[in-house]
Amino acid sequence: MPVASSSRRKSARSRREPSSDRIEEDYPSQHAGDNDDVEGGDEEEEQPRRKVKQEKKARKRARGDSESDNDPPAVVDDDEDDRIDIENFHDQPLDKKEGGKLSGIAQDWEMIRKQIHQGSFSLAKEVATSLADVLEGDNANQALSEVDDIMKTLIDIDYEMQSHEKTLSGIYQQLMRGEPVEGAVDLYEKEVKKRINEFNDRTTRKKYGSNDQYVQFKQGIFEVQKPGENIPPINDFIPREEGDESDDEDDLEIGGVTQDFKCPITLTMLVNPMKSSTCGHAFSGDAIRDYLKNGPPSGKSCPAAGCSQKLTMAMLVADSSLEKRAKLAARRAQRDEDDSDDDDDEVIE
Repeated sequence: MPVASSSRRKSARSRREPSSDRIEEDYPSQHAGDNDDVEGGDEEEEQPRRKVKQEKKARKRARGDSESDNDPPAVVDDDEDDRIDIENFHDQPLDKKEGGKLSGIAQDWEMIRKQIHQGSFSLAKEVATSLADVLEGDNANQALSEVDDIMKTLIDIDYEMQSHEKTLSGIYQQLMRGEPVEGAVDLYEKEVKKRINEFNDRTTRKKYGSNDQYVQFKQGIFEVQKPGENIPPINDFIPREEGDESDDEDDLEIGGVTQDFKCPITLTMLVNPMKSSTCGHAFSGDAIRDYLKNGPPSGKSCPAAGCSQKLTMAMLVADSSLEKRAKLAARRAQRDEDDSDDDDDEVIE
């Protein structure tokens, strides 16, 4: 087999092994190629971003072309396409599944209403009875008139809150019957407005004459100013307006009542009074406890004259408001008695 000469082997080696100068020349070109590949990848990543920006700019130009030249340029949010179009998103119909939520909201209205007015009504009554005790004549009339306006405003607000509560309860009942509710927001707002307007269209007597809070308010004032006298019908304190029944008919429907501040057991002024939740009679705390102490579990007959209701301690509740009114009435009666004695002394002289 022929053997290559040394000169041929050198020639072949020279072709396989490039010179150092050649390597240095090729090295930059190889890196340049690599850089081209990297730059090309960056360009591919940038292309989607450019495309999104171009699309947004195109939408902005389209909006600008559709607007009048006199209109100010609209501010466009880049993320507005991801948002709900509220103007074109109509109320969705409610079904039975939403009934529980409406019932919960109605209960929230009731809780808020009671929390707000529980203290407000009591405060107005206490202020009124205190003013009735310390003021007389025109000063008393003016001060009590202002408190009367506050009391009526509280009742108005209370009715408005009840309107929200009752409207939600009505929609809830409709859903529980399996009836779908379309346009719930409009239905709710219209029904609340209707209830409030109906209340505002009533006469003053019809608004407040049968309201328990207002009746107690007026009774408290009368009891302090004229202790021991029969309280006339509440409508006697409210001027008659067009649309009211005649005063004679009112007297037949709503009779006057008399508040007795004496305990039926001790026959003395009430002390730490407790009131029956069944018959409404009040007793001094210690006296009624002694009366019921040895009685049967089913209770004993009410000690008030003419009352046959059964009483147990569980049926009695402390009445701090009645205690305050009793003290004011007693003080007023004592003051009137002292004034009467002074007048008698002057006549004798």
